[in-house]
Amino acid sequence: MKIYLGKQTPEHKGDTSRELVDMWEESGRCEVIRGEVDDVFIWANEPNDILLYEYDRFDVYPGLPEKWNKGLFGGMQCNDPRALPWIYWARRPRLLERKIQQGLVSYEERETESIFLGKIENSVQHSHRMQDNWFGVIEKFNLPVKLGDSLNWTYSQEEYLNLLSRSRFGLCLAGYGPKCNREIEYFGLGVVPLVAKEVDMTYFDAPIEGKHYFRVESAASIPKIIEDCTEEQWQEMSRAGREWYKKNCSPDGSFKTTESIINSRWIN
Repeated sequence: MKIYLGKQTPEHKGDTSRELVDMWEESGRCEVIRGEVDDVFIWANEPNDILLYEYDRFDVYPGLPEKWNKGLFGGMQCNDPRALPWIYWARRPRLLERKIQQGLVSYEERETESIFLGKIENSVQHSHRMQDNWFGVIEKFNLPVKLGDSLNWTYSQEEYLNLLSRSRFGLCLAGYGPKCNREIEYFGLGVVPLVAKEVDMTYFDAPIEGKHYFRVESAASIPKIIEDCTEEQWQEMSRAGREWYKKNCSPDGSFKTTESIINSRWIN
């Protein structure tokens, strides 16, 4: 498969989806062509053919390209007959894979019952993340408000992933878009997600509520969900989440899923 990489937007740091494509290329899974398209999008097959839409939203900059034949959408889903749900990715896929390969922490060794580490850097995140008393029910909760600051974080990515890996449950709140990298990081590290109702769990191969994650209607519902989840159920959900990540969002699984969708739906 050929992947054509457009220019990065000023906000894009070359991580997330772009880093994942780099890993596809490094492992010989595809040919990545740079500098031949003058837009800010990722294309499969050839430019303006199959759009791999990597941005959280398409109702704001950069929007959608003028011409595209088919599209896979990772974040906000596009209600267009040419579009299909896709995959999603960690903020730093390479670091997440490295952490996973170091070995997962057992249930007994996970000293943090529940966790959410993030921040608020724009008004959209503020509206999504300040609607409820999440900090009152999550054991390790960090959500500083740093409007306009997309660079500075309380924790390094290495520290962040280490803290996640030692937690049993992780809260998922919508960010700038209806998905967040956090869901993928939880699945990969065996953390059972507690998914707020605003978070979109639409994927081509979607995880299943009650099998891979818990859906939470409010902060007040979280203590009982955690209390009622036995160690056996947690083990089953943690394992199911790791398997879903490996199949759909790991470097190998994400490429195979992408290739399979394209070949089965549009090429063959």
